[in-house]
Order: sequence, then C-alpha cells, then structure tokens
Amino acid sequence: MEKWDVHTHTVTSPETYDALSRFTHYDDFIRVRAHAAKPRCAEMVNSKGEVQREVAPNAYDGAARLEDCDRHGITVQVLSPTPMMIPDYVDNADDAAEICKILNDDNAATAAQFPKRFRAIGALPLRFPDRAVAEMARIRKLGMHGIEINSSVNGMDLDDPALFPVFEAAAEMNMAVFVHPWGGLMKQKVMNRNWRAWLLGMGLETALAFDSMRSGGVHERLPKLRVLYAHGGGAFPAMLGRLNHGQACRPDLFAAASKLSPYDTVRTCGVYVDSLVHDENVLHMLIAQLGAERVALGTDYPYPLGEIGHPGKYIEKLAVPVRERLFSGTAKEWLGC
Repeated sequence: MEKWDVHTHTVTSPETYDALSRFTHYDDFIRVRAHAAKPRCAEMVNSKGEVQREVAPNAYDGAARLEDCDRHGITVQVLSPTPMMIPDYVDNADDAAEICKILNDDNAATAAQFPKRFRAIGALPLRFPDRAVAEMARIRKLGMHGIEINSSVNGMDLDDPALFPVFEAAAEMNMAVFVHPWGGLMKQKVMNRNWRAWLLGMGLETALAFDSMRSGGVHERLPKLRVLYAHGGGAFPAMLGRLNHGQACRPDLFAAASKLSPYDTVRTCGVYVDSLVHDENVLHMLIAQLGAERVALGTDYPYPLGEIGHPGKYIEKLAVPVRERLFSGTAKEWLGC
C-alpha cells in the first residue's frame, strides 16, 4: 500500500550558504552551513552567526531522505521549507523574492533528482502579492505542486484583502496550499515555557488561520482552492461546534463574515488536514468531523515532534478503504496529481 507523506520539511543545502550571505542584515534570517566537525551534518545559523540548530543530512540531502523513506515504508514525500526560513519578515520585495527563489530551486532540484519519490511545494514572498504570484507561476513550471504559507504573514491574517489575489491565482493554477503555524501567538511571552510555543501555540495558530480563511470568506469565494492545515488542523476541528454556535447566537458580531457555517465550509470547500495528532482517538475524531477524504498522512519529518519511527501507526488499524484514502488518496487529490 502506497504511503504519501504530505508534511515533511527541508532546509536549504549548505551549498546555498554563500548565495544567501547578503541577507544577514535581517534579524530573523536563517541559513545553513556545513558542520565543521560532523561530516555531512549542517548547522542552521542566524543573522548574527549563532547556531540555532544542528541538522542531519536528511534535512537537505535527497539520498539521505530516501534511506529513511525506505526504512519507514514511505512511497512519496512532499517537500516543504522549514517555516522559519520563509521570508515573511523581509520588507524588501527583491530580497524576499530572491530568498524564495533559492529555497524553491533547492527543493525543485531534489524532486527532479528523485521524481518518483518526492513532490515539492514552494515558498512565496507573500508581503508582495504581485511577486508572489509571479514566483508561484515560475515554480509551477518547475514541476512544483503547490505552496506553503505560514499561519499569518508578518502579522497579517490570511483573509487580508492583499493576499486574496495570491489565493485566487493558486486556484487558477491548480496549486495546493499548505498552511503551517509560525509566528503570532507562538512569539507571545506566555509561550516561553515548557515548549508551549510548539506544543500549544502551533495548534492555536492553525485554528486562527482556519478562522481567518473561513470567516474572511476565502474558502467560500474559492471553494475549489485546496488548503491543507498542518498538525491535524491544530485546534480547529475540535472547535467547529463552538465556532458554529457562536456565529448562530451572536450574528451581530459576524455581519461581515462568510455566510457559510464552519461545518458547511469543511463539507463544501477544499479544506484538508494532515494526520499528525499523536493520538488514536483524535485521529478518529478528525475522520468523523471532516471525513476520511479530507485527512492525509503527515509526519513532520525529520523533526523531533514528528511521527518518525512508525509513520501512520494509527492509520494502519483502520479499515482498508479508509487506510488507503489516508495513506495516499487524499494526498494525491490535495496535490492535484
């Protein structure tokens, strides 16, 4: 049975280190260099030259990733940039576009090297919508199947009118959208303990992203736009009833919101989630709330919070038709393959 993993991340290869050197004046900038002492390993380095994280070769090297795919029974991985590397923090259009080009060309090259095992989605300079649409058209020609976006863009909610032309273009180009949490609530002071930013902040950020796309009318206006929310959709699937009840009991607060209910949005629009919830009962809840046709295998490979050792272990317990759908059918539909 094929397994398509829709949620995996890459960093730029060390070969891009020099090409990215002119962007180090941006505070949130990250690039990757070869590790001085550990062969084939690398270091993620910030704008001050400080090491943020060590990464193994499977974070950027296609051959190393394939070894893990074969070990874990993964047929196809969807490659997307590590969210902190997407240049939403860059306030210069040319710089943001160039950083995205380097990120995207790196992943496109890996996918082209192993076309039967990898699909790639790209980053966009979303603060500059015209440039974002141009980059999306370029990566589509490279064979990429979609885009990854953060849950908010330098403080902008995803229903900001400036971003709608990008989503409209994605629908027209048949490009999938992957929403991954980053920034926003994760950077609040209250998140600075017990890994809260990753364990709780990410789920809340994703719920806010869905609420923006839903109540702001993006899903309603573009029902064929295929949007997959990371980490099982974060908190939003469990809160659909509360969102629905709130809009019904206080319509005065939703005068400008989408007229589609939260339930109708997930039933009639292109809303998908991955399966990365780390809990068998929560996976069953996702399937009950959204339908198996809206849930796809996702692991967050190669990072520690991922489902790495035995990807899809809860999916394997499901009935064969549902299992097949989660392991590959939903992924192919979302990607437009």
